[in-house]
Amino acid sequence: MKKSLIKALVAASAATIVISCASTKSASQSDSDKKTGEAKVLKVINAENKEPVKKPDTPADIYSKKIQGITLSSESAPKETRASKAFAAPFIFKAVKEDGSALQGLELTVNYPEAKTDGKISFGIASLTTDENGTVSFTSPVPTCSMDSEITVFPAGDVSDPEIAKKAAEVSVSVPYKVKTNKQMAGGIIAIVDFNASGKPITNNSVSSSNLLMSLMNNGFKAIGNADFTTAILQNDPAVVYKSAKTLLGNHSSYLIYGTVKYAAPIEKKPDTNKYQLTLSGELICLNMKDGSILTKTEKTVTVTEDKDWNCLPSARKLLAEAFTQTVLYGL
Repeated sequence: MKKSLIKALVAASAATIVISCASTKSASQSDSDKKTGEAKVLKVINAENKEPVKKPDTPADIYSKKIQGITLSSESAPKETRASKAFAAPFIFKAVKEDGSALQGLELTVNYPEAKTDGKISFGIASLTTDENGTVSFTSPVPTCSMDSEITVFPAGDVSDPEIAKKAAEVSVSVPYKVKTNKQMAGGIIAIVDFNASGKPITNNSVSSSNLLMSLMNNGFKAIGNADFTTAILQNDPAVVYKSAKTLLGNHSSYLIYGTVKYAAPIEKKPDTNKYQLTLSGELICLNMKDGSILTKTEKTVTVTEDKDWNCLPSARKLLAEAFTQTVLYGL
């Protein structure tokens, strides 16, 4: 009985202590609130209500807005000319809005062939602004050398930025810029090395040289003929070829056209057509015999299909000669 009573008292005493502590804390907090004069309020911030930070437009973004809905076109272009002779007319381009109406006041960049060094064309730049009809007229400087290239127009912008260059290309317009050589009467030499189906050079009687000679003569070339520089050509060095030709020809030739013609794939019979097919590849370089500089160079590949296998090689060589002729006409 005493033990039970003692337990009850201890429990009662513990409860009193807990209640006392709680009361003291509550009173203390109440006093603190009274001192500050206001109750503490917990504020909850909702991150979803924050406005996103807007990124500034990049130069490419600004250019995109500028060209949006614009269409460029070629209104007219002159026919080809010859080196040292002006084009007969200007190149005219037009800009329109999305609704098809003329776009006035748009600055356009004209990228045109300007010069050629070692067979590589360099370009000049002109800036023009569209008139009330949305057009610009570009008169090319007199071309000083032969070229087979393009003149391109696009809305002005910093095309050194790859993104802007890509967007400019998408809206640009290009037309042919063709200038024939003025050396058709100057006199020159051709030397092409043919290779057989086994990949070995044929050291005599180059059929490809003869084919190219006939094709060039049919296109107005005079005082031109074949020569043999096989040993030098096989060294695959323009300087070696020039030295060899200069030793033999001296100053009696204005230019040298040389190269190789090889089998890119053997003659093959196609089972679906029961016909024969051959692919030839050729390399051609034209040298200025005054100083050995490269006037132009090219690589061409042609494929022919014939009923008889023996017709493939002469047919392919002739086709390749015609392709080479275009290179010489607009590159020499």
